[in-house]
Amino acid sequence: MEPRQSGRLLVVLLVMSGAADVCAAPSEIKVFTDELAAYHEHTLETHVNKASRGPWRVMPEYSYGLWRDWEFSAQLPFALGADGRLEGYRAELQYVAPHDDARGLYWGVNVELARLRRLEEPEFWNVEIIPIVGYRYERWHIAANPGFDKAISGATKSTRFEPAVKAAYRIEGRNCLGLEYYKDPESRTLYVAWDGKLGRSDINLGVGRGLADSPERWIVKMITEIAF
Repeated sequence: MEPRQSGRLLVVLLVMSGAADVCAAPSEIKVFTDELAAYHEHTLETHVNKASRGPWRVMPEYSYGLWRDWEFSAQLPFALGADGRLEGYRAELQYVAPHDDARGLYWGVNVELARLRRLEEPEFWNVEIIPIVGYRYERWHIAANPGFDKAISGATKSTRFEPAVKAAYRIEGRNCLGLEYYKDPESRTLYVAWDGKLGRSDINLGVGRGLADSPERWIVKMITEIAF
């Protein structure tokens, strides 16, 4: 794929992201790619984010490489502050088909089952299905998650389309700069993000700006991951 074609693909993915509402999990602001725990490898990922008017959110995530190309994860999302609370628990299973790690197309899927708790709402079960489509060309990496979630218990069993897209350019070594875009029923947010490595930890650091009439003007997020 030529650079001009890569640009066209990014435009198409952005249009897909704006085609419907998305409700990104506030404790997990992430575009899924082909990154998985290796076979029999353990990883610990920590998600931290803070919106301009919201509490700090922290979510530890343990992952294990069940088999080649398969990963299982367990998550515990917390909201910190005066009313600090556990917001439920989640389990994920992710698969990415064998592919060339250096260039070309890849695909996969992430499936999540969660028991969620929100203020002034009864607990409910929720399912997310997130297709993963990505492409690498030279220094460019583009990924899209045209996923959706559905409440399978509770009063409102709504289904929501949840697209997200990422375009990153590798500057040097494992350091990449890029953009990430997320949309939900109340907001659209564009992040400038850095992916890199500090010591043994993989890092994703982003600063997001709410677009149009989004209630949150600024959001910061960080994801760290260490394998053991």
